Amino acid sequence: MGLLTLPRRGRRSHALVVPLAIAAALASCSTRDPGDLLTGSEAGLLVVDAVLIVDEELPTVFLSRALDLDDPFASGAAVEVGAGVTIVAGGEEIEYVEDLPGRYVPLLTKVVGPHETYALTVIPRRGPVLRATTTTPARLATPEWLVLDESTQTVTRELEGFSGSEEDVFDANELVYAEGLLEARFDRPDVAAFQVALFSLDPESDYVIDPDFFDEEDFEDLDRVNYSPPLAGSNGRLRLPWFAIFFEGRYKIRIYAVDDNWYDLIRSSPAFGAGQGFGGNAGDSFERPIFRVEGGIGLFGSGSVDSVGFRVLPRP
Repeated sequence: MGLLTLPRRGRRSHALVVPLAIAAALASCSTRDPGDLLTGSEAGLLVVDAVLIVDEELPTVFLSRALDLDDPFASGAAVEVGAGVTIVAGGEEIEYVEDLPGRYVPLLTKVVGPHETYALTVIPRRGPVLRATTTTPARLATPEWLVLDESTQTVTRELEGFSGSEEDVFDANELVYAEGLLEARFDRPDVAAFQVALFSLDPESDYVIDPDFFDEEDFEDLDRVNYSPPLAGSNGRLRLPWFAIFFEGRYKIRIYAVDDNWYDLIRSSPAFGAGQGFGGNAGDSFERPIFRVEGGIGLFGSGSVDSVGFRVLPRP
């Protein structure tokens, strides 16, 4: 067993992207041996898990300790209790309190703004002080979610956004599997990269694929949450590949514009070198994940996000 952190139990639905990056980095969800990424010297290090999203409230901060590669996982041994946690933004210091073991929440409500610097300080009961800083990106405005004709690349349809009832969006945006190309077009903010997260929202929905070479175990291995490696989005366009979709029913796509901290972690973690259905091999050339954290490891990063929902129908 590799080094592990606790799963996120927070107020945000972004939990399935960023903490997954940490889990992937520390547990090494790849064919490489965990010892190739992290050595026994990381055992006992403080691990931070927190991500700020522009226009949302300050996040929960999760703290744990990295376990030895050979030790069995035990939540009581992993959580970090009794730490002093503060975030400074614009000269204002916001104190955090521990509401559950290893989980710290802010005492004051503050909405994260674009182009702002946030500094985290964690004073643990033992070991060095942990510090990390992030500067938030600009808002990610995605004015157009489009369906293109696969042959001509011309726009055939514009999808509805989340301006009213969420269920109305899924009813309005019904797509037949593998018909057309789904593309997001936006004014590109000045960020290192983007990450796309894809969520299948109907846990009992049937498969929309049936490859001849699949057996029962192959189907069981398919996930309802999928994520991309870091994407450049250099022309302000990102496409969703149909081969990242395996099920019928409702879906939500989120596009994250990520800061340098988030980008460095996902580009250096082998699990994100080949996000299922998205391709890429960004993690292959790194000996270990890149953690922009002083006095520990993990992620204190930031991003901005936009999303759209749609319903996938099976082919007639």
